[in-house]
Amino acid sequence: MDQLKALKVFCRIIELGSFAAAARDLGLSPAMVGNHVRALEEWYGTPLLLRTTRQQNLTEEGREVAERATAILAEMTALEEVAKRGSDPEGHVRISAPVGIGRYFVAPIMRRLSLQYPKLRVELRLSDQPEDLVRSGVDLAIRNGPLVGGESLIARVVARRPLVLAAAPAYASTSGMPASLDDLRSHRTVRYCRDGRPRPWLFPTDEGLVQLDPPTGFMSDDIEALRDAAVDGVGITWLPDWLLASHFEDGSLVQVMPNQPAFSIETFLVRPHAALTKRVALLNDVLASQLKIGLGTSGGVRQS
Repeated sequence: MDQLKALKVFCRIIELGSFAAAARDLGLSPAMVGNHVRALEEWYGTPLLLRTTRQQNLTEEGREVAERATAILAEMTALEEVAKRGSDPEGHVRISAPVGIGRYFVAPIMRRLSLQYPKLRVELRLSDQPEDLVRSGVDLAIRNGPLVGGESLIARVVARRPLVLAAAPAYASTSGMPASLDDLRSHRTVRYCRDGRPRPWLFPTDEGLVQLDPPTGFMSDDIEALRDAAVDGVGITWLPDWLLASHFEDGSLVQVMPNQPAFSIETFLVRPHAALTKRVALLNDVLASQLKIGLGTSGGVRQS
Protein backbone atom coordinates (compact mmCIF):
# COMPACT_ATOMS: atom_id res chain seq x y z
CA MET A 1 0.00 0.00 0.00
CA ASP A 2 1.16 3.52 -0.80
CA GLN A 3 0.57 4.92 2.68
CA LEU A 4 1.04 8.57 1.71
CA LYS A 5 -1.45 8.22 -1.15
CA ALA A 6 -3.92 6.50 1.16
CA LEU A 7 -3.53 9.23 3.79
CA LYS A 8 -4.08 11.89 1.13
CA VAL A 9 -7.29 10.17 0.03
CA PHE A 10 -8.42 9.79 3.65
CA CYS A 11 -7.85 13.48 4.43
CA ARG A 12 -9.64 14.59 1.27
CA ILE A 13 -12.70 12.51 2.22
CA ILE A 14 -12.80 14.34 5.54
CA GLU A 15 -12.34 17.77 3.94
CA LEU A 16 -15.01 17.24 1.25
CA GLY A 17 -17.45 15.22 3.33
CA SER A 18 -17.94 12.15 1.14
CA PHE A 19 -16.20 9.36 -0.75
CA ALA A 20 -17.82 10.48 -4.02
CA ALA A 21 -16.61 14.09 -3.69
CA ALA A 22 -13.09 12.93 -2.89
CA ALA A 23 -13.13 10.55 -5.86
CA ARG A 24 -14.13 13.39 -8.24
CA ASP A 25 -11.53 15.75 -6.80
CA LEU A 26 -8.67 13.22 -6.98
CA GLY A 27 -9.66 11.67 -10.31
CA LEU A 28 -10.20 8.24 -8.79
CA SER A 29 -13.09 5.81 -8.88
CA PRO A 30 -15.25 5.57 -5.73
CA ALA A 31 -14.19 1.95 -5.44
CA MET A 32 -10.50 2.92 -5.43
CA VAL A 33 -11.17 5.56 -2.75
CA GLY A 34 -12.83 2.87 -0.63
CA ASN A 35 -9.87 0.56 -1.19
CA HIS A 36 -7.46 3.18 0.14
CA VAL A 37 -9.53 3.65 3.30
CA ARG A 38 -9.86 -0.09 3.89
CA ALA A 39 -6.12 -0.52 3.41
CA LEU A 40 -5.44 2.18 6.00
CA GLU A 41 -7.86 0.60 8.46
CA GLU A 42 -6.20 -2.80 7.99
CA TRP A 43 -2.76 -1.27 8.46
CA TYR A 44 -3.81 0.54 11.66
CA GLY A 45 -5.87 -2.41 12.81
CA THR A 46 -8.91 -0.32 13.71
CA PRO A 47 -11.85 1.40 12.00
CA LEU A 48 -11.17 5.04 11.08
CA LEU A 49 -14.58 5.93 9.64
CA LEU A 50 -18.04 4.79 10.68
CA ARG A 51 -20.03 4.76 7.45
CA THR A 52 -23.80 4.74 6.86
CA THR A 53 -25.76 5.21 3.65
CA ARG A 54 -25.95 8.96 4.29
CA GLN A 55 -22.80 10.00 6.11
CA GLN A 56 -19.51 8.96 7.63
CA ASN A 57 -18.13 9.93 11.02
CA LEU A 58 -14.58 9.71 12.32
CA THR A 59 -13.78 7.30 15.11
CA GLU A 60 -11.51 8.53 17.89
CA GLU A 61 -8.59 6.77 16.19
CA GLY A 62 -9.64 8.22 12.84
CA ARG A 63 -9.59 11.74 14.27
CA GLU A 64 -6.07 11.23 15.59
CA VAL A 65 -4.88 9.79 12.27
CA ALA A 66 -6.44 12.71 10.38
CA GLU A 67 -4.71 15.29 12.58
CA ARG A 68 -1.33 13.65 12.23
CA ALA A 69 -1.78 12.95 8.52
CA THR A 70 -2.59 16.60 7.80
CA ALA A 71 0.72 17.66 9.35
CA ILE A 72 2.64 14.91 7.55
CA LEU A 73 1.16 15.78 4.16
CA ALA A 74 1.92 19.49 4.65
CA GLU A 75 5.55 18.63 5.41
CA MET A 76 5.77 16.34 2.38
CA THR A 77 4.40 19.10 0.15
CA ALA A 78 7.00 21.50 1.51
CA LEU A 79 9.80 18.98 0.89
CA GLU A 80 8.58 18.38 -2.67
CA GLU A 81 8.72 22.12 -3.30
CA VAL A 82 12.32 22.26 -2.04
CA ALA A 83 13.20 19.58 -4.58
CA LYS A 84 11.53 21.57 -7.36
CA ARG A 85 13.21 24.90 -6.65
CA GLY A 86 14.84 26.32 -9.72
CA SER A 87 12.29 24.72 -12.05
CA ASP A 88 9.25 26.48 -13.49
CA PRO A 89 6.05 26.16 -11.47
CA GLU A 90 3.69 23.53 -12.81
CA GLY A 91 0.39 21.87 -12.00
CA HIS A 92 -3.21 22.81 -11.32
CA VAL A 93 -4.05 25.94 -9.33
CA ARG A 94 -7.58 27.13 -8.55
CA ILE A 95 -8.46 30.81 -8.10
CA SER A 96 -11.86 32.17 -7.04
CA ALA A 97 -12.92 35.79 -7.51
CA PRO A 98 -16.04 37.98 -7.64
CA VAL A 99 -17.35 38.40 -11.17
CA GLY A 100 -16.51 42.08 -11.63
CA ILE A 101 -12.99 42.13 -10.20
CA GLY A 102 -12.38 38.71 -11.74
CA ARG A 103 -13.17 39.84 -15.27
CA TYR A 104 -11.49 43.24 -15.10
CA PHE A 105 -8.38 42.49 -13.05
CA VAL A 106 -7.78 38.83 -12.14
CA ALA A 107 -8.41 37.23 -15.55
CA PRO A 108 -5.81 39.41 -17.39
CA ILE A 109 -3.20 38.59 -14.72
CA MET A 110 -3.94 34.88 -15.04
CA ARG A 111 -3.72 34.99 -18.84
CA ARG A 112 -0.28 36.59 -18.66
CA LEU A 113 0.91 33.99 -16.16
CA SER A 114 -0.39 31.16 -18.33
CA LEU A 115 1.66 32.49 -21.23
CA GLN A 116 4.74 32.94 -19.07
CA TYR A 117 4.51 29.52 -17.38
CA PRO A 118 3.05 27.00 -19.86
CA LYS A 119 3.22 24.14 -17.34
CA LEU A 120 0.68 25.87 -15.11
CA ARG A 121 -2.99 24.91 -15.42
CA VAL A 122 -4.92 27.88 -14.06
CA GLU A 123 -8.59 27.48 -13.19
CA LEU A 124 -10.40 30.78 -12.54
CA ARG A 125 -13.83 30.55 -10.95
CA LEU A 126 -15.96 33.70 -11.11
CA SER A 127 -18.80 33.99 -8.63
CA ASP A 128 -20.11 36.51 -6.10
CA GLN A 129 -21.03 33.59 -3.81
CA PRO A 130 -18.00 32.85 -1.58
CA GLU A 131 -16.82 29.23 -1.56
CA ASP A 132 -15.42 27.24 1.32
CA LEU A 133 -11.82 27.14 0.11
CA VAL A 134 -10.85 23.82 1.68
CA ARG A 135 -13.98 21.91 0.67
CA SER A 136 -13.87 23.24 -2.89
CA GLY A 137 -10.12 22.82 -3.32
CA VAL A 138 -9.54 26.53 -4.05
CA ASP A 139 -5.95 27.65 -3.49
CA LEU A 140 -6.48 31.42 -3.52
CA ALA A 141 -9.55 33.65 -3.51
CA ILE A 142 -10.36 37.30 -3.94
CA ARG A 143 -13.09 38.48 -1.59
CA ASN A 144 -14.71 41.80 -0.90
CA GLY A 145 -14.93 42.64 2.78
CA PRO A 146 -15.86 42.41 5.47
CA LEU A 147 -14.83 38.77 5.66
CA VAL A 148 -17.49 36.49 7.12
CA GLY A 149 -17.86 32.80 7.80
CA GLY A 150 -16.22 30.17 9.92
CA GLU A 151 -13.25 29.38 7.72
CA SER A 152 -9.72 29.74 9.05
CA LEU A 153 -7.99 31.89 6.45
CA ILE A 154 -4.88 33.97 5.94
CA ALA A 155 -6.10 37.26 4.50
CA ARG A 156 -4.24 40.17 2.94
CA VAL A 157 -5.80 43.50 2.03
CA VAL A 158 -4.99 44.22 -1.63
CA ALA A 159 -7.43 47.07 -2.35
CA ARG A 160 -9.52 49.67 -0.62
CA ARG A 161 -11.76 51.62 -3.00
CA PRO A 162 -14.80 53.85 -2.55
CA LEU A 163 -18.35 53.05 -3.60
CA VAL A 164 -19.80 56.10 -5.34
CA LEU A 165 -23.23 57.25 -6.44
CA ALA A 166 -23.85 57.68 -10.17
CA ALA A 167 -26.72 58.31 -12.58
CA ALA A 168 -27.21 58.96 -16.28
CA PRO A 169 -27.76 62.54 -17.46
CA ALA A 170 -31.17 61.39 -18.75
CA TYR A 171 -32.21 60.36 -15.26
CA ALA A 172 -30.98 63.66 -13.82
CA SER A 173 -32.96 65.67 -16.40
CA THR A 174 -36.24 63.85 -15.71
CA SER A 175 -35.99 63.15 -11.96
CA GLY A 176 -33.53 65.72 -10.68
CA MET A 177 -30.56 65.00 -8.44
CA PRO A 178 -30.59 64.50 -4.68
CA ALA A 179 -28.78 67.09 -2.61
CA SER A 180 -28.68 65.10 0.63
CA LEU A 181 -28.99 61.57 1.97
CA ASP A 182 -32.59 62.33 2.96
CA ASP A 183 -33.34 63.33 -0.65
CA LEU A 184 -31.88 60.02 -1.81
CA ARG A 185 -34.62 58.13 0.04
CA SER A 186 -37.19 59.33 -2.51
CA HIS A 187 -35.21 58.50 -5.67
CA ARG A 188 -35.44 55.42 -7.88
CA THR A 189 -32.30 53.30 -7.51
CA VAL A 190 -30.37 50.44 -9.12
CA ARG A 191 -29.04 48.10 -6.42
CA TYR A 192 -26.97 45.01 -5.84
CA CYS A 193 -28.94 42.09 -4.43
CA ARG A 194 -28.24 38.65 -3.01
CA ASP A 195 -31.00 36.02 -2.81
CA GLY A 196 -33.60 38.50 -4.04
CA ARG A 197 -32.90 41.09 -1.33
CA PRO A 198 -31.23 44.43 -2.16
CA ARG A 199 -28.20 45.29 -0.09
CA PRO A 200 -28.39 48.50 1.98
CA TRP A 201 -26.30 51.53 1.05
CA LEU A 202 -23.81 52.84 3.62
CA PHE A 203 -22.50 56.38 4.07
CA PRO A 204 -20.10 57.77 6.68
CA THR A 205 -21.33 60.95 8.40
CA ASP A 206 -20.30 63.03 11.40
CA GLU A 207 -22.86 61.08 13.45
CA GLY A 208 -21.56 57.71 12.30
CA LEU A 209 -22.40 55.28 9.55
CA VAL A 210 -25.82 55.82 7.95
CA GLN A 211 -27.64 52.92 6.30
CA LEU A 212 -30.18 53.64 3.56
CA ASP A 213 -32.76 51.44 1.87
CA PRO A 214 -34.08 53.67 -0.97
CA PRO A 215 -36.76 52.60 -3.49
CA THR A 216 -35.39 50.06 -5.97
CA GLY A 217 -36.33 50.05 -9.65
CA PHE A 218 -33.82 47.43 -10.77
CA MET A 219 -31.60 44.98 -8.90
CA SER A 220 -29.11 42.30 -9.85
CA ASP A 221 -26.26 40.26 -8.41
CA ASP A 222 -24.05 41.32 -11.36
CA ILE A 223 -22.41 44.72 -10.94
CA GLU A 224 -21.93 45.18 -14.69
CA ALA A 225 -25.69 44.75 -15.20
CA LEU A 226 -26.26 47.43 -12.55
CA ARG A 227 -23.86 49.82 -14.26
CA ASP A 228 -25.56 49.25 -17.62
CA ALA A 229 -28.98 49.88 -16.07
CA ALA A 230 -27.70 53.16 -14.63
CA VAL A 231 -26.27 54.17 -18.02
CA ASP A 232 -29.70 53.50 -19.53
CA GLY A 233 -31.26 55.94 -17.06
CA VAL A 234 -33.09 53.41 -14.89
CA GLY A 235 -31.98 55.07 -11.65
CA ILE A 236 -29.16 56.03 -9.31
CA THR A 237 -26.61 53.32 -8.54
CA TRP A 238 -23.88 52.82 -5.90
CA LEU A 239 -20.88 50.96 -7.24
CA PRO A 240 -17.06 50.76 -7.05
CA ASP A 241 -15.39 53.80 -8.57
CA TRP A 242 -13.17 51.71 -10.85
CA LEU A 243 -16.23 50.27 -12.60
CA LEU A 244 -17.69 53.73 -13.28
CA ALA A 245 -14.55 55.73 -14.11
CA SER A 246 -14.69 55.40 -17.91
CA HIS A 247 -18.38 56.36 -17.92
CA PHE A 248 -17.68 59.49 -15.91
CA GLU A 249 -15.02 60.35 -18.49
CA ASP A 250 -17.27 59.89 -21.54
CA GLY A 251 -20.26 61.56 -19.89
CA SER A 252 -22.61 58.57 -19.96
CA LEU A 253 -22.74 58.79 -16.16
CA VAL A 254 -22.39 61.69 -13.75
CA GLN A 255 -21.45 61.45 -10.10
CA VAL A 256 -24.30 62.05 -7.68
CA MET A 257 -23.61 64.07 -4.52
CA PRO A 258 -19.83 64.19 -5.14
CA ASN A 259 -19.20 65.98 -1.83
CA GLN A 260 -20.79 63.19 0.20
CA PRO A 261 -18.05 61.15 1.96
CA ALA A 262 -17.86 57.71 0.37
CA PHE A 263 -17.96 54.33 2.04
CA SER A 264 -14.89 52.29 1.05
CA ILE A 265 -14.83 48.53 0.65
CA GLU A 266 -11.76 46.39 1.22
CA THR A 267 -10.75 43.62 -1.15
CA PHE A 268 -8.83 40.67 0.31
CA LEU A 269 -6.58 38.00 -1.13
CA VAL A 270 -7.22 34.94 1.03
CA ARG A 271 -5.87 31.42 1.27
CA PRO A 272 -6.27 28.46 3.61
CA HIS A 273 -3.84 27.75 6.43
CA ALA A 274 -1.67 25.28 4.50
CA ALA A 275 1.87 24.93 3.24
CA LEU A 276 2.31 26.89 0.02
CA THR A 277 3.34 24.99 -3.09
CA LYS A 278 5.62 26.79 -5.50
CA ARG A 279 2.81 27.49 -7.96
CA VAL A 280 0.47 28.86 -5.28
CA ALA A 281 3.21 30.97 -3.72
CA LEU A 282 3.93 32.47 -7.16
CA LEU A 283 0.29 33.33 -7.83
CA ASN A 284 -0.16 34.65 -4.31
CA ASP A 285 2.71 37.13 -4.74
CA VAL A 286 1.78 38.12 -8.30
CA LEU A 287 -1.90 38.67 -7.49
CA ALA A 288 -1.09 40.69 -4.39
CA SER A 289 1.30 43.03 -6.22
CA GLN A 290 -0.70 43.34 -9.44
CA LEU A 291 -4.05 43.94 -7.72
CA LYS A 292 -2.48 46.65 -5.59
CA ILE A 293 -1.26 48.31 -8.77
CA GLY A 294 -4.57 47.88 -10.58
CA LEU A 295 -6.94 48.74 -7.75
CA GLY A 296 -4.73 50.78 -5.42
CA THR A 297 -4.46 50.19 -1.70
CA SER A 298 -2.41 50.17 1.42
CA GLY A 299 -1.77 46.64 2.57
CA GLY A 300 -1.48 44.49 5.63
CA VAL A 301 -1.85 40.85 6.55
CA ARG A 302 -4.27 39.40 9.04
CA GLN A 303 -5.62 36.02 10.02
CA SER A 304 -9.31 35.28 10.50
